[in-house]
Amino acid sequence: MSLNSKNSEYTIVGAGLAGTVLAWQFLKRNIPFSLIDAGENQSTTTAAGVVNPIVFKRLTKSWKVDELLPYADEFYTELEDKLGVELLLRKNLLRIFASVEEENNWSVKEGDDRFTTYLDRPDNLEITGVNQQYGAGLVKTIGHLKTTIFIEESHRYFQSLGYLVEKRSFDYDEVDANKQYIFCEGVAVQNNPYFTFLPLKPTHGEVLIIRSTTLKVNHIVNRNMFIQPLENDLFKLGATYNWELNEPICTEEGKADLLERFEQFVDCEYEVVDQLAGIRPTVKDRRPLIGSHPQKENLHVFNGMGTKGVMIAPFFANQFADALLGVAPLDKEVDIRRFWPE
Repeated sequence: MSLNSKNSEYTIVGAGLAGTVLAWQFLKRNIPFSLIDAGENQSTTTAAGVVNPIVFKRLTKSWKVDELLPYADEFYTELEDKLGVELLLRKNLLRIFASVEEENNWSVKEGDDRFTTYLDRPDNLEITGVNQQYGAGLVKTIGHLKTTIFIEESHRYFQSLGYLVEKRSFDYDEVDANKQYIFCEGVAVQNNPYFTFLPLKPTHGEVLIIRSTTLKVNHIVNRNMFIQPLENDLFKLGATYNWELNEPICTEEGKADLLERFEQFVDCEYEVVDQLAGIRPTVKDRRPLIGSHPQKENLHVFNGMGTKGVMIAPFFANQFADALLGVAPLDKEVDIRRFWPE
């Protein structure tokens, strides 16, 4: 994969979370790049951007979290200083227990040294309107990324340095064999004629924005969904998972599903003020899709970050940039060589 040259200019196709994070790693290494983004799929801006180090279903740590989380924290903190804006809203995650069994399981893991960095119990809990019949646990995390602000401010900064950021569609006929391209297109990579062998599994998701003056929480709340406090008495509720829909459209079924789950453990007055939808670029083995084309060495992909992209993307963008320069190898678990046609 190594090009061993900082003089090769890269066209990064797709400037959502993945493409923007990768551009920062290129900037750090003085690698010339340009960005092209059509802005068609709102997966990045629809997502909550919550960094959750725990898999609640099995109460285990997320894949590589001990490496990924500290790196993401440092990455976004450095950019906050550089851009002069708040990117991370640092709120811990409050897990509302649904049963005595779940509370017992939490107590066991809480006493495990491998989990002490992440699991705790809340102190001075300021919460109104949420049913806590079985108690709650605290997940220590870096909060959530203001994804829209991150992308917009990053692009503005790149442009101020003279880097090209184009808001347009990319035509695959534009590919020049003498130029380098990295496709960070999200779910749109399934239409990329050069990477048809990648097993991307588009997942439709919806969220709601509600307003409530009686719901009071000072953490990101999770039980069978997440409740993310915003500003001005607004909250984001999510999310749905639908493997049948392939367009980022809002549905009545999605709205009804979210409200039904919300009302199972929250009792408050509220009004729905918005509904958003996006398509997530998920992969069957739940690992990112990173690497180079098996025959066309000038074509690369950085994709499939999935639902934990805010935490995953910085670490692997750093690793991928090093791999392209021949400085370090790419992790085999994320390398698309695992899906190369035989």
